[in-house]
Amino acid sequence: MADTPSWNRTGAAAPAGAPTGQQWPAPPPVAPPALTVGRRTFADITRLLDNIELAVREGYELPEFFDGVRDAYRWVSGRAAAPYTGRTGIPDAQQLREEDDAADEAMRTGPRRTHANGVQHAVMWVRGATEDQPWLIWQSS
Repeated sequence: MADTPSWNRTGAAAPAGAPTGQQWPAPPPVAPPALTVGRRTFADITRLLDNIELAVREGYELPEFFDGVRDAYRWVSGRAAAPYTGRTGIPDAQQLREEDDAADEAMRTGPRRTHANGVQHAVMWVRGATEDQPWLIWQSS
């Protein structure tokens, strides 16, 4: 205790102007990194999916393209299987690419080409291959 100033001992009063533990600012809280899927945040994807679901609840009938967008967002948020590869769970970059490729193949050969186009466009946006997010936000009436 020889190096401890006399005023810093138990029960001693600090001299005027001396720093105390209460004067030091607390370190700022460290926010956990946002969960991302591809290049998009999980929160952004679920917000879009929730907005699509709101539109449907309010009576909007999804055209096949937007049904594909919704199916893709359901998959990447972990709520459903991938529309064309059947994968489940939140995808990694490789799985996003494989779904993109499978949707591209379905656009060329499948019966639901417009649906596949919606899936591919949504997956490309999640991957960061395009900045054009395909769903226009639904405004409640």
